Amino acid sequence: MLDDEAGREERLEEAWRALEDGEVDGAVAIARGLLATDGADPEVLYLAGSALMEADLTEEAEHYLRLALQSCPTHNDARAALAQLLFDRCKFGEAWTEVGILLDADPEDARAHHLASLLSERRGEYARAEEEERMAHRLAPEAFSVPPRFTREEFDAAVEEAIAELPAEVRERMGNLAVVVEDVPSLRLLRALDAPSPSLLGLFVGTPLPEQSLGDLPRPPDAIYLFKRNLERISETRTELIEEIRITLLHEVGHFMGLDEGQIGESGFE
Repeated sequence: MLDDEAGREERLEEAWRALEDGEVDGAVAIARGLLATDGADPEVLYLAGSALMEADLTEEAEHYLRLALQSCPTHNDARAALAQLLFDRCKFGEAWTEVGILLDADPEDARAHHLASLLSERRGEYARAEEEERMAHRLAPEAFSVPPRFTREEFDAAVEEAIAELPAEVRERMGNLAVVVEDVPSLRLLRALDAPSPSLLGLFVGTPLPEQSLGDLPRPPDAIYLFKRNLERISETRTELIEEIRITLLHEVGHFMGLDEGQIGESGFE
């Protein structure tokens, strides 16, 4: 029995090391093996949910994280992972519920404050979002930073500068393509996407240039969306934020030009 327990612990550690090293498929394989023999163990269920989450198998990940919490309702790591997954899946009300439970259990859980910041943004409660952001940073400064914030005027100026840096022939082909700045992706916009993500940095909406023709029926105008607060969040400094705006704009212009993800990098549109 002791040998079995030692073997289980070794496999758990091996899987977590694989996840840290970016070897997601290996971690998933170990998790599935452990589920076959220890499928009621909350640590195994938490590992399975975490590994599947990294593999973008989100429905299955949610299933195992919920099972982990059914088995051990005080497993705060599993609850934090579930809250993050629910946010990523645009299940914002359910994510708030899990964050509330986390904060009731531990008011100094930095992960819960970080998620409370993200969810407050979704409600347009920016003062609370920034307060929660600062709290997460105070509690876990290495994990959570306080991003630079631009005024809307500063952000718009950075966008205009990025547009001006595009090659003249690209700007000409853009024509009347709108560049729209929003704080975060709206629920309406997310619901229209095949793979919605509330953490989107930018998005091209419309018909790529090569697919357009003079015989097209009237349609809504094409647009590139830039999401201000998401871009701020991935930046450490104001200089880095300006560069992220430039990179994201160029990336979405690449989609407008008809390039897929692989072609964007090859063509210099990032």
